Amino acid sequence: MAIKIKAQERNVSFQEGVKKYAYVLQADLYNKLSQAKVIQEAALRSGISKGAINAAWDAIGEVIKAWATEGHSVAVPGLGSMRFGIPLQGLDFPRQ
Repeated sequence: MAIKIKAQERNVSFQEGVKKYAYVLQADLYNKLSQAKVIQEAALRSGISKGAINAAWDAIGEVIKAWATEGHSVAVPGLGSMRFGIPLQGLDFPRQ
């Protein structure tokens, strides 16, 4: 499985009034699937009722939100793992 990506030229400077352009890679998404569509497809593929899938979806979402925001890396089947982070160059530290 491959993820389609695209390069987009953006201003990557964090200084006000300074422009520094670079190409930034990002996922090339062509549409957003609704929760209902995902649940319907999961129910078809698994043979589990939509109600049970919906309850599990909500519970899994709460667990991922809690653990990822606590700093844990969370496994996502078939994709790898996810975690939240802040790029260091995006922080503005006070100068001493």
